[in-house]
Amino acid sequence: MIQTIKIVKTLSPIVLALGILYLASSLIALYNWCTGLAEASSGHQLYPSFIPGDLGLAIVTLTIGASLTASTYYTLKGDRVMHLASATCGLGLALGALIVQILVTLATVLDAIVVGEGIDCSIISENLLRVDAVLGYIAIPISIPYIITLKEVIKAK
Repeated sequence: MIQTIKIVKTLSPIVLALGILYLASSLIALYNWCTGLAEASSGHQLYPSFIPGDLGLAIVTLTIGASLTASTYYTLKGDRVMHLASATCGLGLALGALIVQILVTLATVLDAIVVGEGIDCSIISENLLRVDAVLGYIAIPISIPYIITLKEVIKAK
C-alpha cells in the first residue's frame, strides 16, 4: 500500500496538468459554442474539429477539470482520502467521456454500414481525436494506480 501511495503522490502534478487541460478545453468549447450561436463564421472558432462548439462537451470537461484540480487542493491541504476520492472521481468521469465518444464513433460507423454509405476514415479519426477522447486516452494509465490505491484504502478501513 505504501508503494501505491508514493505512485499517487508522484502522479499528483500530472493530475493537476490534466485538470487544467480539461478546464482549458471547456473554456474553448464554450467559446466555440458562443461564436456558433452568434452565427459567426467558423474561421473565428478555435480548433473546431478538435474542440467542437458543444455545450454538453463544455459542461462535461468543466466537471472533469474541476474534480481533477480539486484533488490538488486536497493534496496541498494534506487530506489524502479526499485527494484520492476527488482524483478517482474525475478520472472515472474522464474514462466515461472516452467510452461515450468511442460508442458514438461506433454508432456512426454502424449507421453508415446500415444505410449503405461509404465509411470515410476522416469520420472515424475526427471522432476519435476529439479533445474528450484524447484526454481520456491520457487518463487511462493515470487512473490505474488511483483505483488500486482506493481499493486498498477501502479494504484497510
